[in-house]
Amino acid sequence: MESKLINRKRSQLFIHIYGALSIFHFLLNQITDINTAIVSPFFGISTYLLLLVFITKMNERALQYAMLFAMNFYIFILNFESSAPITLIYFVVPIIICALYNETKPILLLGLLTAIEFVLFLTVYDRFVPGASLSYNQLSIVVFTLSIFFLTLLHSLYFSRYWKQLEAKNASMEKALLSKEGYLQLFFETAKDAIAVFDSEEKIIAVNPAFEELYGWTSEECIGQILPIYPLENTLAIKMRTRQVQKGKSYSLLETKDVRKDGSRFHAQITLSPIFDNSERIVATSMISRDISYQKESEKLIVQTEKLKLAGEIAAGVAHEIRNPMTVISGFIQMMHHDPKHCFPEYTELIHSELERINLIISEFLVLAKPQAATLKDFSVQKALDDILLLFSSELNMNSITLIKDWEHDFLLNGEENHLKQVFINLLKNAVESMDEPGEVRVSLKEEKNDMFSISFEDTGKGISEKELNEIFEPFYTTKASGTGLGLIVSQKIIQEHKGKLSISSSKGIGTVAKILLKAQ
Repeated sequence: MESKLINRKRSQLFIHIYGALSIFHFLLNQITDINTAIVSPFFGISTYLLLLVFITKMNERALQYAMLFAMNFYIFILNFESSAPITLIYFVVPIIICALYNETKPILLLGLLTAIEFVLFLTVYDRFVPGASLSYNQLSIVVFTLSIFFLTLLHSLYFSRYWKQLEAKNASMEKALLSKEGYLQLFFETAKDAIAVFDSEEKIIAVNPAFEELYGWTSEECIGQILPIYPLENTLAIKMRTRQVQKGKSYSLLETKDVRKDGSRFHAQITLSPIFDNSERIVATSMISRDISYQKESEKLIVQTEKLKLAGEIAAGVAHEIRNPMTVISGFIQMMHHDPKHCFPEYTELIHSELERINLIISEFLVLAKPQAATLKDFSVQKALDDILLLFSSELNMNSITLIKDWEHDFLLNGEENHLKQVFINLLKNAVESMDEPGEVRVSLKEEKNDMFSISFEDTGKGISEKELNEIFEPFYTTKASGTGLGLIVSQKIIQEHKGKLSISSSKGIGTVAKILLKAQ
């Protein structure tokens, strides 16, 4: 397509040169009597005007042939009118122009036509004297014309094939380049991972749609800006990594935390790479980011499951063995405590209370053991909550704690009612014990999306620090002086057996919210 356009432009140039020379020839006739040619300049001007009319209507091949043969006929008429044999040398001009197209066929046709015209001038028009030897000038003209003809012919034969191969190769390379760029752009636009390109000043050059979806900024908001996509506390580490990448180092599958436009944080797996130009200079850096929050949650769940499994194995292997001697010890302690001659009743009472505490730990241990004897049935969640709240009413009043019940409507749940009540007791007990002074406990029962409902226990206690919040589901971890560290892990196991989710959120000095998410019947 491009070679055709170039040939058309080339033909248009030669047409204008042809017209300019024809006009010059006409003007030359007006100021001198040396030139006897009259028809040829008029022919040249008229064919030039004719070519101008059809210059946009003819295809490039027809335009090329029309221009070449118009020149040839112009020179033929010029030689017919001229008495000087030297004028024959002008036949070389169209042949040289043919060579510039790098095509053999026009040269052959024009060469054949020129040869016929030479024969006509030699025989019919008596431009050369018949039978006589050619003069030096005449011979020189013939030899020069033939030399130019064969030179242009050989040039065309040799280079036309090479030129076409080169054009085909260039076209193929251009197509491959466009195809490569197209595929790269297609990959950039459709990649599921977030991709961003940064300049040397850490300003964003380009982002893909996955980046916009993951981080929340649009492309228009990103370009030319430095975005706060990482937590402020990681600034120093990020700056050091950026300097290393700008020096040529790469980071693969680096796990970190990034920040969205709305300020929320998520676990990200990023790959940082420098981008080089043709001279191996680093001109930009790229970041490929993937949200691995779900993977982190899955890993956390696996670890938690393993912990529950370990606790269950310990419970199954140890709890019953401990209870047998504990029963004997407890019996003798009670006998000693009620003996009127016993001198240290306060000690036996203390021992008895500690034995009760050990018994509680064993009971919670046994909940972790498998299999659990459970009786599944449909029951009212609201009624189960009311039973537990009634049980705690006196304790709440005694500690000046205000209870707020926030029911939207009741829900039916298919499960083990007593086990769920044990969870409610654990969470409500934690809420009460978190308050050292009068406060408020709000128990909510609300509808959620996808046929789910939530039960929330919200208190105004002292709250839990972020460090403690990450460890509350660890076996035997507790913040209470008399706690066993098994209440939450047991509660979590029960909720998981009911295909639900237990989550704890807290702010130090403000309070804690324990939220249970379950599927309604």
